[in-house]
Amino acid sequence: MKLSAWAKKQGISYVTAYRWFKDGNLPVKSWQAPSGSIIVEEEIPKKENDQVWIYCRVSSYEQKDNRGRQVERCQEYCRIKGWSVQGVTKEIASGMNDKPPKLVTLLENKPT
Repeated sequence: MKLSAWAKKQGISYVTAYRWFKDGNLPVKSWQAPSGSIIVEEEIPKKENDQVWIYCRVSSYEQKDNRGRQVERCQEYCRIKGWSVQGVTKEIASGMNDKPPKLVTLLENKPT
C-alpha cells in the first residue's frame, strides 16, 4: 500500500510518515518504487490454509519472456500476502480458446 494510505490508516499525517521513512524509523517494511512512490508492506496474519497454485499464460511463443515475469510477480504477490505457493503452471495458449489444456487439467485435478 502507498505510504499516504498507510499514514491515514495509522491516524498520522503523511508528512510524519514520510519523515519516519527518510529517517529509517518507519515501524514496518517499506521501500521506494522506481516511480518514486513509497510502498509500505502491511503485516498480514498468516492462516494455515493460505495455499495457492499459480497459473500463468501467454498467447504466443514470442511472449514467453512475459510469462516468466508473470510468475515472478505472482510469487511476490503471494509472498506479500503470506500465501504458500504449492506449485506453478505455465502455458502458451491462445486466449481465443475456451479450454487451454493445462488450465483445464489444473481445474479438473484440483491439486492439493
